[in-house]
Amino acid sequence: MIEPYYKSDDGQITLYCADCLDVMREMEAGSVDAVVTDPPYLVGAVSIGNAQAKSGTWADLNNAAFWFSAWYREGWRTLVTGREHFATFCNWRTQPLVICAMAAAGMSATSCLVWHKAWIGPAAKNALRPTYELVVIASGGEADILDRGLSDIWTHKWMACHSADTEHPAEKPVGLLAKLTEALSIDGSTILDPFMGSGTTGVACVKTGRRFIGIEINEP
Repeated sequence: MIEPYYKSDDGQITLYCADCLDVMREMEAGSVDAVVTDPPYLVGAVSIGNAQAKSGTWADLNNAAFWFSAWYREGWRTLVTGREHFATFCNWRTQPLVICAMAAAGMSATSCLVWHKAWIGPAAKNALRPTYELVVIASGGEADILDRGLSDIWTHKWMACHSADTEHPAEKPVGLLAKLTEALSIDGSTILDPFMGSGTTGVACVKTGRRFIGIEINEP
């Protein structure tokens, strides 16, 4: 069994420094209420074509979908039957592979949240500058979004200072993740993040009264 890197005395927070597939394979089915995660956007993941390109070809995306579908299967297995909510951050480049991998893992994409960042990002000279990212959500047939007033476009300002303290290149705002975890779970739920990064999802869970299981392969 893989031992936790850290576990709080009250059992509210459990952290692993390991490969997420290895950890999730040891987790019990139905032990998690929702998965909220921000996996790599595959910038520079080029194995076919121009090695200088920011992202790979369609073949590269399909290759990546095999890897995504592997950890999707394990993550989906951990979810409580009837409360399956699985949210994946992505961008316009990686959205197709996320939806493809979900289908391959027996999941169904049911929503696509647009996060309007109220901030304009950098881009190449031949591209429009981005102001949004996406969150693809797969939910089971009985897993309701309880707040029926929620739309699929959320504005939450991103600022470079979010990553200044942790040096994480793509840290998400705690407030955004708090809203997302509250939308997909009830108080006291257990949230799993297989790609914990700087731990923002965990901070959001503490603030919203959720238990948190975080996995990160890179030691802090």
